[in-house]
Amino acid sequence: MRNVIFGGVALLIFVLGGFYLLSRNQTSTPPVSLSTKNEATASVKTAPGFQGKLLAGKAAPFLEFNQADYEKALSEGKIILLDFYANWCPICRGEEPAIHQGFDGLTSDQVIGFRVNFNDSETDQDEENLAKQFNVPYQHTKIILKNGEEFSRSSLSWDQETFRMELGKAL
Repeated sequence: MRNVIFGGVALLIFVLGGFYLLSRNQTSTPPVSLSTKNEATASVKTAPGFQGKLLAGKAAPFLEFNQADYEKALSEGKIILLDFYANWCPICRGEEPAIHQGFDGLTSDQVIGFRVNFNDSETDQDEENLAKQFNVPYQHTKIILKNGEEFSRSSLSWDQETFRMELGKAL
């Protein structure tokens, strides 16, 4: 009887592992570069008045996190979206296009977003400190700040509609 149970558990692990690998290979998201965010390249775009790499958006930029831009956004009273992201996380990579499209569609200059690396190969000390400050338990957590205070928090995966709805509450 013990052998039957052991065999069943092993088969289940094998099948689930296969589904996981198959789903990873069928994702349309391109592989994530493991290069560091501090690499200087001539093609890095920034938002006017900010230093960080622009990931999406025009009126409302979505930037790679850096402490100076974050402090500037706080001092200007911006509505801030903190997207705690890990380059190895399939949920983070899956919702990334919706977040980028959401920022591309925003027309308010009162909103700014930051992709904050969390427990991955690109996480720096400022990002670790920010995650501790907001008690972020894991990646794909999104926090909206209004007037420098936490306004809302979500660990659910966001599509464009959720993005618009959640930021709309803060606007």
